[in-house]
Amino acid sequence: MNNKNIIFVYNAKGGKWNYILDTVHKYASPSTYDCNLCKITHDLKMRETWKKFIEGSPHNFKFLHSEELEEFNLLNYKDDLPICLEEKEGKYKLLIDKKQMNEFKNEFELINILEKIL
Repeated sequence: MNNKNIIFVYNAKGGKWNYILDTVHKYASPSTYDCNLCKITHDLKMRETWKKFIEGSPHNFKFLHSEELEEFNLLNYKDDLPICLEEKEGKYKLLIDKKQMNEFKNEFELINILEKIL
């Protein structure tokens, strides 16, 4: 198995202030919260099962926020977040699109799909 470069892009902005706002929003009005990837992988911190999966994987994971798209030449995905991509030699392949990402009910479903496609 080759180590792959896997990139997750949250439909959220980074930084402490945005983290606080997003956390409040996630709990106060979960039905209007726009980042299912955030919702299924984080509570007040990264969920333990998700953290163990990431740390135990042979693959390289990178997590980006919406304002980092331009820096990584990913602006064409700005309306399609959250997503999961594979980066290989500067090219990106969509692994999990917004529709599928938004269907996951928890981190276990996401991990199950990742184990199949990676």
